Amino acid sequence: MHTYLDWVPFSLISLVLVVAGWTWVNTWRRSKISLHHVPLSYPQTAYPEVKIPGVGDHLAALVNQKVPSLAGPEARLHGVWWLPGGNAQTLYTSLSDFSDVDTVTYQRYGLANVADGGVIAIDIAPPLHSHPVRDGETIILIAHGLTGGSHEHYVRSAVNALRAPAERGGLGARAVVMNFRGCNGSPVITPKLYHAGSSDDVRPIVLWITHMFPQSTIFGLGFSLGANVLTKYSGEEGEDCPLSGVVALANVWDWCRGSQYGLNGNLANRFVYRYVLADALRSLHHLHRHIFLSSPSSPLPVDLLEKLSKMGRITLTDFDNMITSKLYGFKDANDYYTRISSVKVLDNLRIPLLGINSKDDPILGKDNLPYTEASRNPWFVFATTEVGGHMGWFERQQDGSLKRWYVKPVKEFFSALLEEGLPQRHKPAFTINDQGMVQQLGNSSVAFREVEPESLKLFTSRSDDTKLYSGW
Repeated sequence: MHTYLDWVPFSLISLVLVVAGWTWVNTWRRSKISLHHVPLSYPQTAYPEVKIPGVGDHLAALVNQKVPSLAGPEARLHGVWWLPGGNAQTLYTSLSDFSDVDTVTYQRYGLANVADGGVIAIDIAPPLHSHPVRDGETIILIAHGLTGGSHEHYVRSAVNALRAPAERGGLGARAVVMNFRGCNGSPVITPKLYHAGSSDDVRPIVLWITHMFPQSTIFGLGFSLGANVLTKYSGEEGEDCPLSGVVALANVWDWCRGSQYGLNGNLANRFVYRYVLADALRSLHHLHRHIFLSSPSSPLPVDLLEKLSKMGRITLTDFDNMITSKLYGFKDANDYYTRISSVKVLDNLRIPLLGINSKDDPILGKDNLPYTEASRNPWFVFATTEVGGHMGWFERQQDGSLKRWYVKPVKEFFSALLEEGLPQRHKPAFTINDQGMVQQLGNSSVAFREVEPESLKLFTSRSDDTKLYSGW
């Protein structure tokens, strides 16, 4: 006759097997990657304007064939068990110390946007003085996230991977990282910073690249806010876009929906993120408030700046209503979100664009994703992961280290485009006038002049050749 104790070992073994099985199934499910694009079954004549050599008329065919981290048996993101969800990945990205990881030496240039007199700082890796310009080299234009810069680890991890030589698994590319005005030592000399749709500051940088690297292939890589800016720029340029391809990581896409999720989403949104993001912008404005106080052309009155500095907690929507809309000529925050959302220009894309978002991103939510747009524009392929948070995507390597998973599909996508022999899209179109400014032919509003390194030091404490590390 069996007693109760006789069944204990069997029960424990069964429990262990059930838990292990559930863990394995859940881990497999959460590692899944999904692709969204125009159906491959569509006839080639459906999109006659799309011609990618070797893969017919669909960008999706290229991704399915040559981006194994997104399609095929290796398309898995193996997350870290102690970073189980989007909040954990996002907070780890923001709060951890990555100062000794993926260090990069940059050379800094300053570009003065002739249209409004502002200065934009760009960081080049590898530096030009140690690695001179080469004919036919690949340039990656990188745009960072909110109040970030070239020093952020999420940027440096991509820079190091992309600039590595081909024999070490890289592209041998040169990175040009734009630091939005006021960020990471980028000087502020006019009462203007940047916003989530500042595509006008991309244009002089692209023009400078075509001037400095006339035989180059130019790709774009954007993170979060920077992903929105580069996507918006690419859609606005349409057929004339000088970039050969773009990857947009953790893009908000529709800022109206994103703002509503930020206000009414989960508890972390209502009590953490909407205040943290607003405080980051408020701190940036406070750092440069002397420019707004001293400039007679400032659209922000003194009493408004004083009110901003004395307020307690403030949400991102409050900040955009008070500051962003007035500073850049929008009616209010809702008008701002409507007009700068890159989702509105996706149908106008005429260059290959790969978008990657995580479904557990706590900043924008899983309902703010461009599935519909991906299903109707063959130039756009959209990938989603189950885990990754906002700009996290950490996974454990065989040597025990943590790496950013997104580096793999970025390298594979750009490499695939290069292998397919896509033509150089930009044609150097500039002239040198008496003031030394480089102007794009037929568009005098897009112009720049280089700021001498010694002059740049008057605006920022950084030298033109320095090592930049992580940190907000």
